[in-house]
Amino acid sequence: MLTVIELSRPATGNALAAELVGELGAALAALPPTSRAVALTGRGRHFCTGADLGEMAGSVEAPLAAHEADATRLAAVYAALLRCPLLTVAAVRGAAYGGGVGLAAACDIVVAAPEARFQFSEVRLGFVPALISTFLARRVTPAVLTRQFLDPAPLDAAAAQAIGLVDEVTDDPLTRAEARAVEISRKAAPSAVAQTKRLLLAATLPNLDERLAEAVQVNARQRMHPECRRGIAAFLAHRNFLDWLTERG
Repeated sequence: MLTVIELSRPATGNALAAELVGELGAALAALPPTSRAVALTGRGRHFCTGADLGEMAGSVEAPLAAHEADATRLAAVYAALLRCPLLTVAAVRGAAYGGGVGLAAACDIVVAAPEARFQFSEVRLGFVPALISTFLARRVTPAVLTRQFLDPAPLDAAAAQAIGLVDEVTDDPLTRAEARAVEISRKAAPSAVAQTKRLLLAATLPNLDERLAEAVQVNARQRMHPECRRGIAAFLAHRNFLDWLTERG
């Protein structure tokens, strides 16, 4: 059985607001016992545009503990995806930016439409890619990741595939993701998949909890930094985020 989880805030490009993060965490925690695989996708034009900048701007005066709680909830979702014993396949259409790239990269397989766009734009907003930096090196070499983090440029699906962020490019990523999930699940024993994933995670991310805990602190403190506040405010004042995505194609 295949379970499809759909990020469902299309009006914001499925940005990672607290409500959406909570819904995704609940969905991952309540996977049916008969499920053999998970397909993760986004409703509407975009997969996930990353942090909800409007929500972040509205909480700049919140205490550190509130920012830590928000970052902890998102870290728990990434950890749940990485530790999911089932095969996980991301189906990406439109934008996958910042934390949205992280959601895709935390899955076992990433299938993307040719017009999909990937970018790490955090530093240009005065923010940091703290949480996703803990596990993206599983897919992308440190040298490439450094370049993409510090000098972010949008990547189309082919370019993302070339650096390891994407496994397959197809016109209908969700249909293909579902087909891949079913195909692999039919050929692999569930217990073997779960144990293989556990061993691979232990080999590649042996200190995941500690690294995420440190990243939570970096994330929370940077949200309160004046540069981050100014960057988000300036960006939101300049233009609507979804309009900006449309202009970029």
